[in-house]
Amino acid sequence: MVRWVYAVKFEERRAELMFLLLLFVISFGLRVYKIEVPNRLIGDEVYYVPAARSILGQNDAGVPQDPRLAHPPLGKMMIALGMFLFGDNPFGWRILSAVAGSLLIPVSYLVAKRLASGRKELNNMAYLASFVMAFETLGFYFSRVARLDIFMMLFFLAGVFFLLDVKPKRRLVAAPFFAASFLAKEAAAIMILPVLLYSALRMDEIKGGKAVKRIKLHFDIKQFALLAILSGLAVLVLWYILEWVILTPTRANIVDRILVMIRRLDIDNPAAVGRSQIWMWFFNQPVTRAAAVIPGVRIDFTTVVVGPLLNPNLQYAYIIQPSWTLILPMVPGMIYMMLNFVKEPVARFSFLYWFGVLTGWIVINVVFRGLVYLFYVLTFVPAVVFAISYFLSRRLYEESRTKSVKWFGITLLFVIAHLANFVALYPVPIP
Repeated sequence: MVRWVYAVKFEERRAELMFLLLLFVISFGLRVYKIEVPNRLIGDEVYYVPAARSILGQNDAGVPQDPRLAHPPLGKMMIALGMFLFGDNPFGWRILSAVAGSLLIPVSYLVAKRLASGRKELNNMAYLASFVMAFETLGFYFSRVARLDIFMMLFFLAGVFFLLDVKPKRRLVAAPFFAASFLAKEAAAIMILPVLLYSALRMDEIKGGKAVKRIKLHFDIKQFALLAILSGLAVLVLWYILEWVILTPTRANIVDRILVMIRRLDIDNPAAVGRSQIWMWFFNQPVTRAAAVIPGVRIDFTTVVVGPLLNPNLQYAYIIQPSWTLILPMVPGMIYMMLNFVKEPVARFSFLYWFGVLTGWIVINVVFRGLVYLFYVLTFVPAVVFAISYFLSRRLYEESRTKSVKWFGITLLFVIAHLANFVALYPVPIP
């Protein structure tokens, strides 16, 4: 009997590994395929690639230095590492983004696995979450360009994986990963705070008369304070090592450096390309693009809504928006999570993470009147992915005990629609 149990577990583990390996290989191949197209800087690459060159010592002073103080240095240093390893060319600029974006998929699987906590009704949650993350179009875009956001997301979700550990001491390992996420891009703070709040929430069951149970909400302030303090200390230590030990600093101390970064938030440039209002995020607006047409072909770029696979007149087309398969069910999905907030840990995590991030952006937009872009939706994409995967997994399990195939059909249609959205926006022609 024991041997049979171990054999079943081995087969299950092998199936998991094969699924993840296959998904990772396919995802990495799609991310790295023609990553050198276009062979020029696009979007915010015009800021980060020159900064990476300076980090490699290509500046007037001839020393490794980060000249762009709007963001911490780690993300730019990751781009510089790719250039150091593979050269100052489009492949070198972008390759580590592709690696980070591909690693995000198994990390998402592991986070979903911990959220599921071994519950039978959530057996499919991790599979669905990693699959959806693999073919999500906004994350895919950041996996193919030399920008900071994909590194921020990878380190953040790695931190969440440790934060969800059942043993409190092992949760402390989340702190250096959250620090790395913040130092890749400071917007990570908006994600870190809600998940720290989640980690400190406790739902205690109180038995009443005749086995009646009540659930009491309890907030563990010590747990929250400990993780927040450790994450803050990790930021300071790692930042000091990166900018005052590895690089040549441009500021005398960390306090002055942080103040420079904060002052940048008070930007107000209504004419900026891609500027968005937060309410527009729920409609994938405004659409921003980086595209080029076949020489000799005339096309109105404002009409470009698909990539070269469906529009052969395009050399490439990066349409920068999250998948419609996440945007459309987002609000009803989060309402469902809110209604199940008390009794379901996954619902509690997804809603608190999503609502906290959304609230954070609203506060920043109101207080600083700064630039807000549609691509900031990336910061709460994982919350939506976990919510959808949780919902579908539960429905599939409930249906498995009946003769109905309704939710199997709905899940299949969702997967097909998600893949179709991805194919429609794939940025370069094949072959």
